[in-house]
Amino acid sequence: MDTDDIQPEYCPTRALTVLVVEDNPQAAKLLSLYLNQAGYQVLFAQSGGEALALAAQCRPMAITLDLLLPDMDGWQVLTELKSMPRTRNIPVVIVSVLDRQLLGFRLGAADYLVKPVDRLELLHALKRCIPNEGENGVCRRVMVVHSDQEELNLLAMMLAQEKYEVIQALGAEEAINLAKCMHPDLVVTNLLSGGMDFFSLQEGLKVLPETAHIPILALTARIYSSTEQEEGRVEFVLLQGNDLIEKRLLAAITKLFRRADIPR
Repeated sequence: MDTDDIQPEYCPTRALTVLVVEDNPQAAKLLSLYLNQAGYQVLFAQSGGEALALAAQCRPMAITLDLLLPDMDGWQVLTELKSMPRTRNIPVVIVSVLDRQLLGFRLGAADYLVKPVDRLELLHALKRCIPNEGENGVCRRVMVVHSDQEELNLLAMMLAQEKYEVIQALGAEEAINLAKCMHPDLVVTNLLSGGMDFFSLQEGLKVLPETAHIPILALTARIYSSTEQEEGRVEFVLLQGNDLIEKRLLAAITKLFRRADIPR
C-alpha cells in the first residue's frame, strides 16, 4: 500500500477520525477496512516521527499504535504523545504482536490489543475511548491531576475506559492554567500516593471566577468534615482497607454528574 494513496493533504474533521500508526502495509489496510466500515475516517503514519507530526497537526479522536516501527520505538512514541500538551489527551490503543499490557497502561495507553486483532475487538476498544456523553449529547469533560506522571496515567486510564473526555494535567499549576481555557466539568485527583500539592490546586481554582465553580473529587484515606468539603467545593472519596479504587471513584463521579448543578 502506497502512502501517497492513503495520506490526505489536509486534516479531516476530528470527529470519528483515527490515526493508524502501522508500518506493515497489509496490517494497515486491514485496520483501515475495519475502521472505514464502522464509519471512521482514517489517517496513516508509517513511522514514529510521522505519527507524532500528524497527531499534533490533526489531533485525531484516537490513535492505534504499533510498537515495532522503523525509525523509533513505539514506547517512545507513546511517551512523547503523552508528554506534549497538544496530544496528551488523545486516547492511544496499542495494536502489537508484543504482549506487554501492563507497561502500556502505565505509560498512558487507553487500551491494548495483541495481534492478530479481531474487528469487533478493535471497534469495542475504540468505543471505550470515545468520550462519554450526557443525556443532551454533551461530552462530560473530566480533568485528572497529579504531580506524578504514572499516577496521572492510571487515573486517566480509569476514566478513558468509561468514555469520559479526559484532560491530563501534570501538577497543580498546569491544572489551573488548563482549567481556565478548557473548562472541565470536574477535577479529579488522588491523594493516597502523596506528592500532590492539593492545597495549591484547591486554592488556585477557588480564587479564579472562571474556575471557582468547578467541583473537585479527591481520593483520600483521611476523613474530612462537611465544612471542609463545602468551603472548597470538594468531595472526598474515602478509601479504607481493601476498597477497590476504580469502583469507588467511578461511582462517586457518576453520583456527582447526576446532580443538577453540574452541566451534562
